[in-house]
Amino acid sequence: MRILTVLLFFISSTLATDFRDAYKGKINLNITDMPSEYRILINSINHYPLSREDKDELLTSIVISDTFFSKIPKRELFILSKMEIYKTVLSYFNTSEYRPLRIDQKTINELTEIAKDSSNDLHPFPRWILKAVIKDLKIIIKYKYYQTYLTQKAQSKRLQNIELLKLDKKITLLIPWVRTFKLSTAEEINLLLRPLHFKTINRLAFLSKTIYQTTSFEKMPMLSNLDNLKMFKYSRELTNQESTLKKIDDVLGNIKLFPTKDENNTEIPNLPEPSNDWVPEDDMTPLKVKKEDLFPKPDPKYTKPETLPEPVNDWLLDI
Repeated sequence: MRILTVLLFFISSTLATDFRDAYKGKINLNITDMPSEYRILINSINHYPLSREDKDELLTSIVISDTFFSKIPKRELFILSKMEIYKTVLSYFNTSEYRPLRIDQKTINELTEIAKDSSNDLHPFPRWILKAVIKDLKIIIKYKYYQTYLTQKAQSKRLQNIELLKLDKKITLLIPWVRTFKLSTAEEINLLLRPLHFKTINRLAFLSKTIYQTTSFEKMPMLSNLDNLKMFKYSRELTNQESTLKKIDDVLGNIKLFPTKDENNTEIPNLPEPSNDWVPEDDMTPLKVKKEDLFPKPDPKYTKPETLPEPVNDWLLDI
């Protein structure tokens, strides 16, 4: 896991992508055109609180996946993603650390009840794993060789039939999951499986890039960035300041200064007739003044003064 993370960060350092927007708040990722297992995985990781380092690791894998998923034929991409998800899930626990367990209908009923009771508490990917385990166990106990398998295991006989060996391998891989779901709370399971999300997403990002490098002679494409993702959708919760500004914009945007023409404005009946009663009556009477009185001629006896008074600043007040 550590080596894979180092490789991913080395890739991102060569073609750096700006993740500063993601540091501002809780992020949300989504993808539609992928198998349901992968879509559930991406949806599930949105339920975990992520540190800055978590976001760096996760988004590095996302931009690599977004860059190279589209370079792989869809059918091959679906097969690859399904196989890697199941393989990563089944190899998540060390099976040698878990004691054998007899699988019967009682066990299935207990897990079914757990799935029902914890449906709202388990994150989407752990919930999907639990349902998948129940489905596999139902197939196993109905398998035609299962009773033979139980008999030989009870007699401590060495399994030699290929069908019994494959059955034993399936049960061995499922036992850690059965015990985990039976003995742990939903919160403990969510916490326990948190690294599984990162491991699976990182693994598929690494494989998609490796497949492109080994099968294509084309020049390596530039990595995607959060603003132009082709397959994924990225969003972020608004900060308090951004939320406040958005609320202000929403309020201002809904204020109507003038009614639009298509609005059904209600007409007020019996309005008074307009009049000019605001105009003074004397202004309506023509002026009866002679032109000579309005514009008198200059006084012929006027003489201009020899000196003018000096200007003063007596308009200023002393403070």
